[in-house]
Amino acid sequence: MRCCGWATSTLQSIMRLLCLPLLVSAGLLSPMQSRAATEMEERAAISISIRSAFVVEDFARLEEASDGYRTTKSRTPSGIWKLTLFHAAINGAIRESARGRERETAFRDLESKTTRWVQRYPNSPSAHLAHSSVFIQHAWAIRGSGYAPTVKPDAWEPFRRYIAMARANLETHKSIAAVDPRWYELMLSVARDESWERGEFDRLLDEALSREPLFYQTYFLALEYLLPKWHGGKHDIEDFARKAVERTSSQEGQGMYARIYWFASQAQFKTQLFSDSMVVWPHMKSGFDDVIARYPDAWNLNNYAKFACLAGDKAKARELLERIKSAIVSEAWQPPAMLERCAKWASQT
Repeated sequence: MRCCGWATSTLQSIMRLLCLPLLVSAGLLSPMQSRAATEMEERAAISISIRSAFVVEDFARLEEASDGYRTTKSRTPSGIWKLTLFHAAINGAIRESARGRERETAFRDLESKTTRWVQRYPNSPSAHLAHSSVFIQHAWAIRGSGYAPTVKPDAWEPFRRYIAMARANLETHKSIAAVDPRWYELMLSVARDESWERGEFDRLLDEALSREPLFYQTYFLALEYLLPKWHGGKHDIEDFARKAVERTSSQEGQGMYARIYWFASQAQFKTQLFSDSMVVWPHMKSGFDDVIARYPDAWNLNNYAKFACLAGDKAKARELLERIKSAIVSEAWQPPAMLERCAKWASQT
C-alpha cells in the first residue's frame, strides 16, 4: 500500500489520515498493529466512503450506513454522532458536484440523482433529506454567503423559492424522514432562512428536542437562529446554553455549555468569543472537563487548550498544552499561528 508511505512530510500526514481506516478495515494491520482511530481519521474514513457512494449512486451502501448510524446512535471519539458525519458527507458531495460547473445544470443533475435515490428507496429518510439538501444548497448558491446587504436584489426571489421547495419536501415526507433528527436540523435551517417568528421557531425546536434531546446538530442550528447576525443576540445565546445544560445534564454533565459556545465561536465570534459574547469561562471550563471525561480524544483536548488561551487561563492552558504536546491537531488551531502564540504565552511565568 504505497499510499501510506514515500511522501513529503505534509502529504504523508494527510495520506496516513486517509489510509489507516482502510488498512484496518481491509485486515492489513494485525491486532498488535491496529489501534483506535482518532477523531480526524474517523471523520476522513466516513467522508470518503459516503462521498464516493453518493457519486457512483451506490444507494444501497448509503442506506446501510445511514440506517446503522441512526439505529445505534454511534459516536466518534470526540462524541459527535456518526449520523452527523454521514449527512455532512452527503452535503459535501453535493457541493463538490456543483463546483466548477454551470450552476443550474449542476443542480438539475443533483435533483435528478436524489430523485433516483427516492424512487429506489421511497421509505428512506436519508433519500428525502438529501433531496431537500439539494434545494437548500441551490438556494444558497444563488444567494451567496454574505450578509443581506451584499446580496444581489434579483437573487432573493429564487433563494426564497428554493428554500420553500425544501420546506415543502420536508413537510410532505415528515412521517418518513423525521425519524432522523436531521429532518429537524434542516427545518431549523429553513426557519432561520425564512425568518420565522420566535414562537413558531421555539415550537419546532421543542418538538425536535422532545424526540431526540442529545443530537448536537439540533442545538447548533437553533444557535444559528439566535446569533446576532441572524435573529437573536448574546443574551439569547447564554439563556439557550444554560437551558441546554438543564435538558442534557444527566447524560452530558455541563458539556453542552462548552459545545454550544464552541460552535458559536466557529459560527460568528471566532477569537473574540470572550469579548463579544456572554460566555462564562468557569462554566465553559466545567463543560469541557465533562466533555473530556467522556471523550478524551486529542481533538477535544486541543480545542480545550485553545479556549483556555483565549480565556486568559494560563494555568489551564499550560496544563493542557503539556498534555497534548505529542498529539497536536493542527485543524483545531485556527489561525495556525495561534498555537505558537499560545504556547509562548503559557510558558511565561
